[in-house]
Amino acid sequence: AHTTVDQRFFNPQSVELEGYYWFTVPEGAAVERFAWEVNGQLVEAQMIERKTAAAAYEAAVQQRDDPALLEWVDGRSFRARVYPVPATGEKRLVLSYTQLLPLADGVYRYVYPMGGESENRIQEFSLEVDLGDAGEELQVATTEDAKISADQKTVTMRRSGFVPRSDFLLEIAPKDDVE
Repeated sequence: AHTTVDQRFFNPQSVELEGYYWFTVPEGAAVERFAWEVNGQLVEAQMIERKTAAAAYEAAVQQRDDPALLEWVDGRSFRARVYPVPATGEKRLVLSYTQLLPLADGVYRYVYPMGGESENRIQEFSLEVDLGDAGEELQVATTEDAKISADQKTVTMRRSGFVPRSDFLLEIAPKDDVE
């Protein structure tokens, strides 16, 4: 599965801030992309040694060059630092990862971690799963709030003022294997 998370963070303060973004990827997933928006354009990250990257980030903050830094914290956890998040403005970050889906009892399970451990409210939430033409040959089951298209090629979920209570779950099996 290939997952792209495209998020905008809003700063309600009257001064610009440094933003911190924590993200946990599923077991066995590999981060393949990190980008942030500067003047309406996405800037793609480059992988460099940790100490060199941290020094470059700090120097760019001092020069006000709109830097961002994605760091591996431990296990499956990553932390991004981004500066500045403008006063009463927003900053867009894009993170992508790839993972092999586990197969259990003939069903592949895709889980998008949304938690339920905090009371963080997401102003606008939108999720889309593209199964492509293969969706027509699959048995698809998902979270109650999500909608499966009639042709089973896409699964969507949209919410405003959303407080996630659990992870998003998608179960996929070949129609021939489902009784």
